[in-house]
Amino acid sequence: MEIVLEIVTPVFAVLLMGYGARRIGWFSEQSAAGLAKFVFNFAIPLFLFRTFATRDLPESIPWGLFGSYYIAVFAVYALGMVVGMAVFGRNLMGGTLTGMGCSFGNTVLLGIALGVRAFGEEGAIPLFLIISVHGLILMTGTTILLEAGRNAGSALRDLPMKIARGLVTNPLIGGLAFGLSFNLSGLELPKAADDFLGIMQGAVLPCALFAMGSTLAEYGFKGRLGQSIFVVLSKCLIMPGIVYVLATQVFDLEPLWAMAATLMAAQPTGVNVYLFAQRYGTAQAIASTTIFLSTAFSIFSLPLILYLFGK
Repeated sequence: MEIVLEIVTPVFAVLLMGYGARRIGWFSEQSAAGLAKFVFNFAIPLFLFRTFATRDLPESIPWGLFGSYYIAVFAVYALGMVVGMAVFGRNLMGGTLTGMGCSFGNTVLLGIALGVRAFGEEGAIPLFLIISVHGLILMTGTTILLEAGRNAGSALRDLPMKIARGLVTNPLIGGLAFGLSFNLSGLELPKAADDFLGIMQGAVLPCALFAMGSTLAEYGFKGRLGQSIFVVLSKCLIMPGIVYVLATQVFDLEPLWAMAATLMAAQPTGVNVYLFAQRYGTAQAIASTTIFLSTAFSIFSLPLILYLFGK
């Protein structure tokens, strides 16, 4: 519990600072939107580029680990989309962001820090393997669905080109693609470039959380609580449950890898869900409320999972 609190408390502190600044009028709606655009268009793309440009890629594909984690991801993503559209009356874009909220976890900002402290350096291997394709799969798939929803009224023959344009112009996809390309080229980042990217990386967490807290103060919980609770339960309970069953009963992963995959699956909804909602101008209230509630819920759910594994 102490480890989780040490990691989560600073995250909540920044989020609550943004919330308070908005409530007392020190930070406007326009300021929050501008800050979110800075994070989405500059800080996170450069962070993704640096991460994939400098990280060692696996020599062989760990199908058991990926199967355990990403079958669960696709299952809860689809569940979130169906429930969001059929039960809560969202359109394709709103349903897509509901599905993303159910499956896209805070794997980098919270998952890695907690996982390394819980399992040591050996346990970091499956964590980084999961993260190596986490953003690429979910961000690319979400962008395709959101572009399809945004261009739903277009002629069918024009839709593939508009989706392709959305992918090419998406800064997050660009950061991933250029980072992987640089990694495969065998080149090394110059120190000055790496230092610059490190400075930009440091801006991701505080800026994203501050902007999200400000948005949460604007939208609040009114009219969104039921859907947000569904997303939180799907992300923090249903998804790790599926991962645990697949890892231990289907793919028979070694215990440390099964624990790491389950803990990663139990991470609260990631900030990128809010950034996508802000970029596409839909479901911002759901995104901000879900991230806040899931992070609060994780204070209790993550220690419980660690305790059960310890038993």
